[in-house]
Parts: sequence; C-alpha cells; structure tokens
Amino acid sequence: MVNTQTLPTACKRAAAAVLSAVMLTVSLPTIPADAASKGFYVSGTDIKDANGNSFVMRGVNIAHAWYSSYTETSIKGAAANGANTVRVVVADGKQWSKTSKSDIEKIVSDCKKNDLVCILEVHDATGRDSTSDLNAAVDYWIENKGVLQGNEKYVILNIANEWYGSWDGYAWAEGNKTAVKNIRNAGIDNMIMVDCAGWGQYPDSIKDYGKSVYNADPQKNTVFSIHMYEYAGGDSYTVKKNIDNALGTGVPVVIGEFGGQHTNGDVDEATIMSYCTQKNVGYLGWSWKGNGSGLGYLDIANDWAGTSLTSWGNTLINGSNGIKKTAKKCSVYTGGSSSSSSSSGSSSSNNSSSSSSSSSSSSSSSSSSSSSSDPYVSLFWGESTAGPWEQATSTMTTKNGGSFDASNIKKNGYFYVEYSNNNQKQIELILQSWSGGASWAKVSAYEYGSANGHHYAKFSYNDCVSAFGTSNFSSCLDQVHASCKNNTTTVYSVCYCNASTGGSSSSSSSSGSSSSNNSSSSSSSSSSSSSSSSSSSSSSDPYVSLFWGENTAGPWEQATSTMTTRNGGSFDASNIKKNGYFYVEYSNSNQKQIELILQSWSGGASWAKVSAYEYGSANGHHYAKFSYNDCVSAFGTSNFSSCLDQVHASCKNNTTTVYSVCYCT
Repeated sequence: MVNTQTLPTACKRAAAAVLSAVMLTVSLPTIPADAASKGFYVSGTDIKDANGNSFVMRGVNIAHAWYSSYTETSIKGAAANGANTVRVVVADGKQWSKTSKSDIEKIVSDCKKNDLVCILEVHDATGRDSTSDLNAAVDYWIENKGVLQGNEKYVILNIANEWYGSWDGYAWAEGNKTAVKNIRNAGIDNMIMVDCAGWGQYPDSIKDYGKSVYNADPQKNTVFSIHMYEYAGGDSYTVKKNIDNALGTGVPVVIGEFGGQHTNGDVDEATIMSYCTQKNVGYLGWSWKGNGSGLGYLDIANDWAGTSLTSWGNTLINGSNGIKKTAKKCSVYTGGSSSSSSSSGSSSSNNSSSSSSSSSSSSSSSSSSSSSSDPYVSLFWGESTAGPWEQATSTMTTKNGGSFDASNIKKNGYFYVEYSNNNQKQIELILQSWSGGASWAKVSAYEYGSANGHHYAKFSYNDCVSAFGTSNFSSCLDQVHASCKNNTTTVYSVCYCNASTGGSSSSSSSSGSSSSNNSSSSSSSSSSSSSSSSSSSSSSDPYVSLFWGENTAGPWEQATSTMTTRNGGSFDASNIKKNGYFYVEYSNSNQKQIELILQSWSGGASWAKVSAYEYGSANGHHYAKFSYNDCVSAFGTSNFSSCLDQVHASCKNNTTTVYSVCYCT
C-alpha cells in the first residue's frame, strides 16, 4: 500500500528549502499538417483538437499507479461530475510497480468510453534532477508507443511528472529538449506536455527557457504545465503573473495540478479557476482520491465513484468557475466540425463583401496615413506586474535559447514599452550581458506618451549603444528587461521598432555612430538642448497587437484568428480608429496572397474580406497593410466595437505563415 511519501504533494515539501536559495517572453507554432489531422495541436496559445476546435481542459488527476483497482470507477466518477479531461498517474517501474501496456490500453479505453481526454504521466521521476530518471520515462513511452499511436485524438503525453526538482530553468530545459526529440524520433505524434521545474512550481523556467523546449519539438506541438500550490499559486498576484508569463512565450499552458491548500501554505484556488476561465487556460485539480495521511484535504471525492464530494471537491466541481460551469466536451466526441468553417450559409454574402473591398482599396488608400515606421519585433505581449526595482518582463535573446534575435536592433530604431504606473517616468529598459557588453546597462526613455489607456516609453538605439558600451548586440546581448524604478508597474508589451523615427537623446551622442543617427525627439533627461534632426518624428506608433509568433495555414484557411473583447477575447475593437490600419507580417510565395477577414455574428458583414492597399518587406518577410476605410467598406459599418466579433489573417492560395497582426493608430 502507498504511504504519504508516494504522493507528489508530500514530496513538494522539499521545494521550500530550494526556494529561499533561488529567489534572489514568440515564435508561435507552425502547425504540422500531420499533427493537425491526427490529433491535438498547438495554435498560438490555444490547444486545438483534431477537428480544429479550441479545447480547454477541465478535469482531475487520478492516481492509477497506487490505486489501479479503482481507476475505472474514478474515470466514470470524474465524467459524471462534468470533467472533460483526466490526468492519470502511471509508473515506469523505477520507483513504483510498472504500469503494464494492457493497463494503459484499459485506461485509454475507459477514457474514450466516458468521452474524456486522457493525459498520461509517468510519476517515478517526480522531483528528480537526474536525466537518467527522465530518460527512463522516455524509454517507457517508446516501449508503449503502440498504445499512443492511433490515439492522438484522445491522448496527450505528459512525459514525466515534475521532473527536475531544483529551481534551475536552464538544466530543466536541456533535459526536456533531448526528451522531446527522442520521443518524436521514435514516431510518437501525440501532443506533448512538459511540467515546469521546481517540483512543478517554478514557472520562470517556462518564461525564460520554455521557448527553447518548444522549438526542440520538430512538430512544434509541445505545451507546458504549472503545478500551482503554495509557491506558484499562493495569491492572486502570483497566479496571474505566472499564467501571463507562461502565455507570453506564445505557447499554451495548463495548470496540471492545484489544490485549495498545501503543506507550506494556502493556495488561491479561486483566482486560479477564475483567471484560467478568463484566459482560456486549462486546469486539473489534484487529486480524485487516495491522498495519504495528513494530505486528505487534497481529496476531491469522498468515494471513488464521486457521489460525495469533499469541501475542496465541491469548490472545484461546483464553484462559480468550476468544472460543471466551464467545461466543454472535446469535439472529437461530439462530432463538431472545425471552427474555421464558420458559417457555410453565409458564403454568398461573403463573396460580395470581398469584391466590394477589392474595388474600394485603391481609392481609400490615400486617406490612410501610411507610415513606414512599422514593422516591429515583439519581445513580450501580455500583462506582467512587478514591484519596485524588479523586472516586470525578461526576454532571453536567441544566443541563449530565447525568442529575441538581437540582430533586429538597428540604427534609427527604438525599443517601445507599454505599461502602467502612477508615475509615468518610472520605467527603465535594462540590457544585460554575460559576455562582451555592459553586465547591467540601464537605459532611460527619450519619449513618453499614452496609448490604449496605458503609458508608453521609447528607448533609442543610440541610448542603448551608449549604455551597453557596444553596438554589437547580436554577439553580446543576452537578456532584455523592462524594469520599474519605484512603485508597482504592469507591462503590456515590449518590442523593437525598426523605424526611421526612433531618435535618441542628445546625451547619447558619444558613440561613434550617433552623428548619423540623429534623433527626432527631445532629450530624455540630462540634455535639454536641441538635438532635433532631419528625421521627422511620426505618431504612427503605438499599435495594438492581435497576434505575434508564427502560425501557418493552407489555402483558404485562417492562419490566425483573434476574438474581440465583446466575445471574451483579447482585442478591443474600439482601437480601430480613422486613419489607422491593420498590419500583417507573413511569408507566401506570392506576396499578394493575403487577406484580412472581419467576422460578425451581429450587426456587421458576416465574413468581410479586406484587400491590402500596401505591400512591402520587413524582417525577411512580406507585410501588408489594410486601411480603416477599406475595413469600413467591406464590413458595412464603422461600429466595430459593437459589431466586430473576430479578426482573421487568411491566405487565398498556397501555404502562408503569419508572424504578426496588429492595428496601428
């Protein structure tokens, strides 16, 4: 029989000792056609099922490895209480009795009978730092790949529960990169889930290194899991920050475990459930039944069939943001079609809107004040909060396995940070180097303003060179931080704009190249004398980002789809203003094979196709601009805030990869 030490929650006590010692943002995925047709796949920060519909997990953990005789009853009980997913504990034999292939087949079969998505996880590597323990889990999955193959629609592979107990993101990433590659090389195509480091409670491992793990997957079909107990989920601020930072990588995240309390403190389960509902993030409560002595408060059910729930179970199942009120059954069980095939009945009206937008594009282009100040390269987009003298966002460069290619930092460009703080000038950009540049270079802004209801600040190329001590960013820059001097600051976006408008304060003119990079703006601090130049400052920034990353679709499909706030999405359509334009950066063998589609279910055109008025090249890709007037003409109204439900970037012919979509005002 299992004792209290067999359960992961008891083991997590060790994290407390590690925490004190350690506590001193995108390519989005290219969707492999094979994975998209066979099973779950990544689409931005969404998990899509085999029908192309978004799937948000709502479920529980079931401890099969220790209570195998009750697994079938537990699965039925979870389904009866509204769950759409179960995460099932199995063992590879290194610590507990090995779960047989026939047992795995039975687990999967029982899940399918009860219309449940099945996540399988090996528990023997819990809290271990040794790669041999992780490799043993990988070998176990390869040994049992016959069960996984053919069940990609129903089964997600959580490689190893809480592998890597130490709070060390780099080592965690290195081990998981190898594990993911070995699983794929063995011919396993199921979506992969990876728990974060620190017994699942160190989400900064995802924030700082998750992208490198994701990129190691040749199918770009790996998602991340945070286990939210007292360290990762102890209060509202921590919960939201950890979820936002993980989503900031541009990859889906799931709360793979959480409870109402834990060994070393309380857990804010209410915020976990409400914020997951707000952000369309999945969650899975720990655990159905069987927690050992002293940990019984983590049991969800009083009996294996789930006919009686504990206090924690009642919150998880019946709460205002609980499973019964927020779970939707996966469409592979309901026969639902792909969400991209929106409304077949509206095709005729869609065609007419397309022709009208084409005919009007040339005449309306003149009224849109086109600017070449875009494009930009995004380092972070989301919402991340930090206290005084802390970093709200930290983005690793590609030279260290991160997402930001520092070669994008070019003359006349500038960093742009959008944020909130009760003192507008309490924001800093910090450039960090471990080899060749200043170890901790603080850069002050040369321009402040307001956009999207927030503050923004710009940091010039010349000021960055002056503070960093070199312009050789691609070889020397390791990390970029957005930091606050005093007060609490929330950062919403960080990007580098390759524009002719960037400018610098005259205080930065000491670098050898500054004379040729004259600024359009006034000095940020030490210099009040004029340094205005021939570069005319433009207000084409700021912008509102709808998508940034890398998403691919075939002909007549949507590469990106962004829901508006009126439907619980991220884009506030009131930002669509006169003289602005939508900007899409993409690649396609035919530059003009890109469309913007504005969709309405009430009040506007049901499927309005907008043609671009300007094409160009940036960051090695194509870009296209879609004017405000053309959008109004195609959509049939300028009342976007009340009528616009969704915005798509779509390709007419050929395969198209979209890297960014934004609205520039």
